[in-house]
Amino acid sequence: MELYLPIANVEIMAWQLVLLGLTVGIIGGFFGIGGAFIITPALNIFGFPMSYAIGTDMAHIVGKSIVATATHRKLGNVDMKLGILMVVFTAIGIETGAIVIMWLERIGSVEPIVRIVYIVLLFGLGIYMLYEYFNLTNGVSGHKVKDAGTSSLAKKMQNIHIAPMIHLKVSGLKISLWVIGVVATSTGFLAGFLGVGGGFIRMPALMYVIGCPTTIAVGTDLFEIMISGLYGAFTYAYKGRVDLIAAVVMLFGAAIGAQIGTLATAYVKGLTIRLYFAVTMILAGVSVVFKYIASNYNYTYKTALNSWVTATSGLVSSPEIKNWIVMNKSAVKAWIAQQSDTMQTAYAMEKVWNNYSAYLLLSAACGLSALIVVKMIQGVMYERISSSYREKGGKINQ
Repeated sequence: MELYLPIANVEIMAWQLVLLGLTVGIIGGFFGIGGAFIITPALNIFGFPMSYAIGTDMAHIVGKSIVATATHRKLGNVDMKLGILMVVFTAIGIETGAIVIMWLERIGSVEPIVRIVYIVLLFGLGIYMLYEYFNLTNGVSGHKVKDAGTSSLAKKMQNIHIAPMIHLKVSGLKISLWVIGVVATSTGFLAGFLGVGGGFIRMPALMYVIGCPTTIAVGTDLFEIMISGLYGAFTYAYKGRVDLIAAVVMLFGAAIGAQIGTLATAYVKGLTIRLYFAVTMILAGVSVVFKYIASNYNYTYKTALNSWVTATSGLVSSPEIKNWIVMNKSAVKAWIAQQSDTMQTAYAMEKVWNNYSAYLLLSAACGLSALIVVKMIQGVMYERISSSYREKGGKINQ
């Protein structure tokens, strides 16, 4: 069934949106992340202008996070006090990050710096978590240790006794409000700087800096994403950049996926969750490298294209020119066709590497979702078999 989305002016198969929502819902519920780094480029490949892709993703994230947070709370994985405290400081950090981005945009350095920070963070987190996993298990798949203990950094943070001290009953720790504030502001700054929800940064920060158990970090992060997502969705909807039909269709799959991913955390050891998260971060890092390669091809024709757009439309500012290019793809293609072979090749290669980037994330998302579902099914079956044996044993004993 093909859907026409009048707000984004895109035609797309309904099953593509449902599958996208389902896979990212599973991953989001399992890791406690919004999944914007997967959905936004995927929607962009499906034909959504970038601003509509971001806005529609924001609206979809809210609904998915509500479902996942509710399920995590039933499992006792949400530290409400910690989440509420972090939201306040996160907002300050996001605004600060956005201010820095505006400054970098004015001096023309935003894209290369953001990409480099992205690559460093994704590979840094992924490699460290892989190192931790293999160091604790000696290469054996999670059989020796169920979850990593409190990191040395988290222990140092918990030993900072600066009033007021906050007792977090769900997380099982006592920590200074100032530590929470610094962590939330820092992760919020990176989220605002990178233009993402920040779940892939905040979830490791909750584990390694504050000292939350893995499942508590997942559930609490989702709770915060739910709140911040509401603000983001409202902002983009007010600007007319949310395609509600697409968001609702994706949410249909995401609502199911989020519950599957959340329930899977009850059957997968915390250390194994960290392993899967590490692999996801490394794959995302490779995807950003592909985007970086694509941007190098863009420099070949970017100046000439911008000059032509200015002459054609009268637009001068970089954001306006970018929007015009997105909304007038056929005109841009016609202009490219009249340029030199070097420019045409660069334009084609940029598209190829951008597609590599997005399809890598989509393939990884589908594969990881399938693995999470398998793990959940295995856990449920093992639980039922164990329960059956216990019941039989009880009858025999009687």
